[in-house]
Amino acid sequence: MYRIKPEEFHHSRTRNLGAEKSKGDVLVYLTQDALPIKEDFLEKLVAPLNDPEIGVSYGRQIANQNAKEATKFFYSYFYPDERKVLRKELAENPKNFYLGYIYVSDVCSAIKRNVWEQLKFADDIPMSEDKDFALRVLKSDYEIVYEPEATVYHSHDYSLDSLFKRRLQDGSAFSNIALEGENEFLDRGFQFVIEEMKFLIREKHLLDIPYAIIYNFIDFVGFTLGKYKK
Repeated sequence: MYRIKPEEFHHSRTRNLGAEKSKGDVLVYLTQDALPIKEDFLEKLVAPLNDPEIGVSYGRQIANQNAKEATKFFYSYFYPDERKVLRKELAENPKNFYLGYIYVSDVCSAIKRNVWEQLKFADDIPMSEDKDFALRVLKSDYEIVYEPEATVYHSHDYSLDSLFKRRLQDGSAFSNIALEGENEFLDRGFQFVIEEMKFLIREKHLLDIPYAIIYNFIDFVGFTLGKYKK
């Protein structure tokens, strides 16, 4: 085990350091707040890498059992139970890729060492290093697998203040990583809100609706302002 001080943590540089300190042919990343659900999690996560065309695999995140209902819907919406294979053409529209493939996340991922050695995480990316890395993986003619059989419990119930700060950072990362393509943020956001409201009504969580509306508004404002923050 190699330890660093909390203040030394950096999403990109720390992951590169971990890779440098390791010796295996496959690099597995699992954040400290992600809990594998089944004993075969690791087997399921790394299995796609047996295919020479696959460079990276990502697992599925399921909201913690004590999470708010809106949070549970968020993770079920953006982390589907259907296996996906992502190919090079998706990298032609980085903005759409960033917004449309939330499940591309280093919360739980596996990367071939030779792919990491070729591309590495960009040291100048303070956040969303996984999206930047994935885009470069696709542009390098490797495919990416989203493997829903590799599941972890992981979620955040942000306060409104912490949500705003988080989304400011996310919007800033988006503007620095996704430099080309069509921006469908409004359309995607509107569709998500509609489906979320349907879910809360269907599950009879009517009292959660006002907070969910406020939450989504803060999310939108934070991300939008963050896009202009360099």
